[in-house]
Amino acid sequence: MNMSAAEKMPGEKADEIGQGTVFNLPSKKGAAVAKANSKDGKLISRLKKSGLDPQKLLDLALPAATAKSATKMRHRMILLGFMLCVAMPAAAFSAYMFFWASDQYHSTTAFAVRSSQPVAATEVLGMVMGNAGGESATSNSYIVTDYLQSQSVLEDLPDDLDLQTIFNRESSDFLFSMGRDLPVEDRLSYWNDMVDVSFDATSGVIQVEVRSFRPEDSVEIAKAVLKRSEILVNQLSEANRRETVRFAEESVARAEARLKAIRKQMLAYRNETQEVSPEENAKLAAEMIAGLDQQRANREAEKKSLMSYLDEDSPRIRLLNQQIEALEGQISSARERLGSGISPSGSTGTNRTALSFRLADYSELALEEEFAQQLYVTSLASLETARQEADGKHLYLATFIQPTLSEDAQYPHRFLYSLAMFLLLAGAWSVVVLMYYNVRDRT
Repeated sequence: MNMSAAEKMPGEKADEIGQGTVFNLPSKKGAAVAKANSKDGKLISRLKKSGLDPQKLLDLALPAATAKSATKMRHRMILLGFMLCVAMPAAAFSAYMFFWASDQYHSTTAFAVRSSQPVAATEVLGMVMGNAGGESATSNSYIVTDYLQSQSVLEDLPDDLDLQTIFNRESSDFLFSMGRDLPVEDRLSYWNDMVDVSFDATSGVIQVEVRSFRPEDSVEIAKAVLKRSEILVNQLSEANRRETVRFAEESVARAEARLKAIRKQMLAYRNETQEVSPEENAKLAAEMIAGLDQQRANREAEKKSLMSYLDEDSPRIRLLNQQIEALEGQISSARERLGSGISPSGSTGTNRTALSFRLADYSELALEEEFAQQLYVTSLASLETARQEADGKHLYLATFIQPTLSEDAQYPHRFLYSLAMFLLLAGAWSVVVLMYYNVRDRT
């Protein structure tokens, strides 16, 4: 079968003369492109009709090109996030710090809490070891430091010192202004930001730095802080003296009450017995018994000498016998006043009105009275000693740097704040990017 040249070589450029006719065939490249476009269009149509996504199939067929396109898109999004989350906020904050934030002026004062009492060697050792006594100047310095950072100092400041007005001089600077009608917790937080209190335990110096928008305001606040610190130290000193004397005064009061009670018992005893001192009565009774015994002995001696030449019935002997009996009766009566003559452990219904019992009760009361009196005298001496020690434990505030007046603004640190904000935002942005890559690599 004979075929023409056009039929044998489709798509090739050829000039063939046949039967007097010239044919111009399309180029090979153009024909291939037209044919490919026609085939691709038909293929895409068939894929869409079958429900397949041609783009996904293309990504599977050409992974390198798809990954390169996705990488470029991801880098653009990261760069856009850096611009939106780091560069622009940092630039805005820096512009605020350099062109909008108000100047702040500081005032510095320094003082120390001192005691007029010499510091003992044991207290110095305790301060070095960190275990100083509760009454030392160091512990009171810590009290003053904590007080200046507490809510109490805000409540104790004078009424003519309006902190809300002072710290809102530059109300347009909303970042560093205090604001109005704030709760006390927020006011205390702002106070601690603007008033820096530091304590050096080695030297015992408390340093206070006050910042505000005007130099005069800083000085006024520093003076008020210094005044409140002095008042607090005086209160601590007075409380220390009162506490030292209080125990001694309570001891004196107890001793005095005990002495008064014993003396009342002594008064009741004397009123009941109608005698000032049973001891004196006992001495008188003993002397009287001794005198009666002496008289009886004399009468018996006289009777014995008369019996040598007189008989029993003679008037003289009878008189002596009567005198001797009378003396024995007096002696017996006097002895009964001293005691019953029977052991208290072996008797019942003992007469407590006997002089021996009264003497025992009186001796007991007298001993208690003497002990109470000695205790009272000792307590008075302790009270006087405590008062002398309390007068020696006087605390005072030694101010060696008066509130300073600033001539140039030292705050805020604009460059440092701007750099810190940039680093903070950049750090947060870096963490987010690293987390994204970590999650992407794991999935």
